[in-house]
Amino acid sequence: MKALLIDVLKDPEHSRRLTLAEWDVLIPQGRVTGLLGTLCLMLETRDLLASVPGEVRRHLESALCTHRKQSENLEYELMWLQRAMAEVGEKLILLKGAAYILGELPAGAGRLISDIDLLVPEKNVPRAEHVLSEYGWESAEDDPYNDRYYRKWMHEIPPMAHVDRDSVLDVHHTILPPTADEKLSPEKLFEQLVELRPGVFALSPLDMVLHSATHLFHEGEFLHGLRDLLDLDRLLRHFSAADDGFWSDLVARAEEMDMLTSLFLALRYSRMFFDTPVPAAVEVEVESRLPRFPGVAFFDFLFVRAFLPDHSSCVLACTPFARFCLYVRSHYLRMPLYLLLPHLVRKAWVGRFGRPVTSDELAGEEQ
Repeated sequence: MKALLIDVLKDPEHSRRLTLAEWDVLIPQGRVTGLLGTLCLMLETRDLLASVPGEVRRHLESALCTHRKQSENLEYELMWLQRAMAEVGEKLILLKGAAYILGELPAGAGRLISDIDLLVPEKNVPRAEHVLSEYGWESAEDDPYNDRYYRKWMHEIPPMAHVDRDSVLDVHHTILPPTADEKLSPEKLFEQLVELRPGVFALSPLDMVLHSATHLFHEGEFLHGLRDLLDLDRLLRHFSAADDGFWSDLVARAEEMDMLTSLFLALRYSRMFFDTPVPAAVEVEVESRLPRFPGVAFFDFLFVRAFLPDHSSCVLACTPFARFCLYVRSHYLRMPLYLLLPHLVRKAWVGRFGRPVTSDELAGEEQ
């Protein structure tokens, strides 16, 4: 196993010592994790990019160009989104990658985004969906079963794709599925917003970290898991350096929002993979506030495999099994067992045969 990408992300100076054969391993690792742009900017800002072989540098610079183009596109989309949300009567609240980039946070440096995540109070989601459709964004979901799954069990409506442009919106009304193991009061998220620029908002630093943690550790697919873990590392470093009371406030906020489990996992694996300077006392305090956290060794077994790049150079024993377990876990966290089993059977069936669910099946589930 050679997780060269992690070595260089932790210590960019390590790039000077790489052979062409090692770059041939690292570049695919970076591409599959979506971290080539981040790596390129990291090397560029440390005056290390010039030392990278030219045939390798082209791959890095291409990814950075993609990041910069996406950032320009984001600015254009925000112009229309501000107009749309003004008609809805709500603030434009950005989540995750879009918020990192617009807020000029370290987590946004070189980061690629596939969609724009918005947060809208649940009561106004139907109005927001209607207005956004008038601006050209339409639901990309044409399977009635999947549409119902989003609206009944998820914390967001089905993705909305623009009819003329490539932009995709994920409209959330909270940051966790309503049936998740961690229960939070969504209205609290709207009480501590930060204005990134006039009319554009993001979650508070504490909630931004907690959202990143809960999103990652309720996830079922980890193709970009390492990228999201690096987000956490960079957010934790940035906010803790700017605020002496950050760590104690973070623990208190996690307890208030019932997100201690996600925070515990975030601190553990961010430190494990990226040496995030988490005070030992903070990790101990978080764990002590949890009623009981069994199976840490098993979680290590699963997440160590899940966070490694999905590349042949990083495959450990039982990696497919670990990823499958986390996939099932993610669904278990958001659905009761009596619905989870039929749901997984259906997904496997459709994945194999491609047959969509029928209206009779939908009616049967309602009963």
